[in-house]
Amino acid sequence: MSFSTSITAFLPNFLTAYFMKPSICYIQRLPLDILVGHIFIHLHIEDIMALRVVDKTFFLLTHEPVIWKHFLERMKTPIPPLRPTFRYSLRATDLEVEQLVSRGISLEDNWRRDEPRVMDFKVLNSHHRVLDMCLLPGGKFLIASVRDLSNHRYFITLFSLDHPQGKRAIARTPTISKAYDLQAKYMKHNGTYGIMIAYTRRTVKNGEQCGIDPSDYSDTDAIDPPYPLIYESLCLHVSLDTLEALVDPRVKPGSIEFYNLAVSRPPPFPQVSIFESETRITSLTLFELKKKAHVAFVQQPRKMVFIDLDSSVLSSMLIQNYNDFPEKAHQIRTIRVLSDQNDVVVIRTIVSEPTPGHPSTLHFIEMFHIPENPGNDAIVKPFERCEWPVDPRVFASFHLSDPVTPSIGIDHPNLRPASGCPPPLSLYCPTLEPVGIVHYLIWPKIKEEPNKPTQYYFDLDCVVPQTVHVSAPWATNVLAGSSKPLMYTVDSTRKDAPKLLTIRRYLSPQLNPFIHSVEDSSEPISRKDRPALSRKHYSSIDLPEYLRRKFDNMDMGLTALTWDDTIGRVCLACGNEFRIYILDFAFAATPDNRFKQWQLAQRMQRMN
Repeated sequence: MSFSTSITAFLPNFLTAYFMKPSICYIQRLPLDILVGHIFIHLHIEDIMALRVVDKTFFLLTHEPVIWKHFLERMKTPIPPLRPTFRYSLRATDLEVEQLVSRGISLEDNWRRDEPRVMDFKVLNSHHRVLDMCLLPGGKFLIASVRDLSNHRYFITLFSLDHPQGKRAIARTPTISKAYDLQAKYMKHNGTYGIMIAYTRRTVKNGEQCGIDPSDYSDTDAIDPPYPLIYESLCLHVSLDTLEALVDPRVKPGSIEFYNLAVSRPPPFPQVSIFESETRITSLTLFELKKKAHVAFVQQPRKMVFIDLDSSVLSSMLIQNYNDFPEKAHQIRTIRVLSDQNDVVVIRTIVSEPTPGHPSTLHFIEMFHIPENPGNDAIVKPFERCEWPVDPRVFASFHLSDPVTPSIGIDHPNLRPASGCPPPLSLYCPTLEPVGIVHYLIWPKIKEEPNKPTQYYFDLDCVVPQTVHVSAPWATNVLAGSSKPLMYTVDSTRKDAPKLLTIRRYLSPQLNPFIHSVEDSSEPISRKDRPALSRKHYSSIDLPEYLRRKFDNMDMGLTALTWDDTIGRVCLACGNEFRIYILDFAFAATPDNRFKQWQLAQRMQRMN
């Protein structure tokens, strides 16, 4: 069906009735099918915005989501991913369509410039001290690990960031002790779409001990506690149907309708899985395999565990020691699951001492097949291995970017190509000697067979160095994302709340020209030329003055930071404040203003 066929079927009754009234303006006498289906399709976004201020007739019409959906389907610029329950054809989500278009274009333009700017700055009341955070793709929901001021109670809190009535907490659940290594992903569990939340917590093995609180220990470093600890990996699932009802723009938070809606729903954080370990759990990862939700993690020093969250079936494997070195010499630094090819990428470090007093450190990138059958502790060898070249640098940590795997809902249009070469994986390696960061790319390879579609897969033949950045004496860290990494420097890696010095945009010499494609000139949606891609690999970002003054105060260190590169939003928390600071690098009409405009449009129609 063409775009113009029966366009009035997609418009609300009040709008079609309004345009049936006689008008002294000839263009307003045209049928809506002609305006929307034959005229507006040839206009640019700037033309639509200009028409909006002509009179209330075009003010009404240019707010119609069917126009913005047409722009959305023609865009070549990457757009924020749609959550699984986003109903493309539902009126309740119409208010978000224009925002998707404006966000996608403004982020792309801003990120290409030599000096990206913070386009919007907001403050969210967190009600507790924030310890860790995770943004869901698209930026609508934020998950935070928090604690009260007395450090006795710990919670996971879920925030809504795009409600017309403002950003707010909508649900929380206690976690007994501090939840760290927080992960969240849109996933289907037992047929229900929702948010899967994974985290790790620690408790004392033999019960509470006076003066010992496992929540006080570092999250990332191996520790030697005075008493044995139990490490627990947990997964919770929050139904998106419940969340969509609670954040419906037509329901006012705190109203009787909201309260009745909340109490009529089941508890929002049912536990899906729990796994206990006497050794440290790291590298928590949520992923989908064969359309089922899974979680994977590492039991140090060399064990990987995979759990099917639908069936609770567990598989594990022990990585074979390298060259028969003792087990304690090995450490898995990070992992990344490649669901499409049923493999997992592993970064390992082996510390040996061939000569007393002269330790030797080896680093490997390895690939393993994910075990297909349930079982415990099968000893496996990598089918691919890439040894790091001799390098005098000391690597502090390793970070692999997320593969781009957008979820598709039941009525989402094909807004992105269904096939094509995937972007390469990025490997970021912060260093200690000298202090800085190193970037590598792992490029995909092509597999072509006669009479079969082209396939792409990752192996370790194409690990390509990109850049080396020295930031001494300040430590550099990275929020990898999938394609737009955000670098930040702090004054110390040994503090729980270090001082934030700078935030930087990073452009890879090979990755970004590969990803930032130019729009199809045969279907332009904007009259403006796309800014040229900056040649600067690193660009410092000016923080809002209010926030800069806080971090200049030595008592206000950074406690949590998260980044959603799909919409260009970063959330951070500092000190003991009960606040979350939200910085947006994309421009979009705020939900409250957009909703008020829509209500105004309907009131204008009723007055005529």
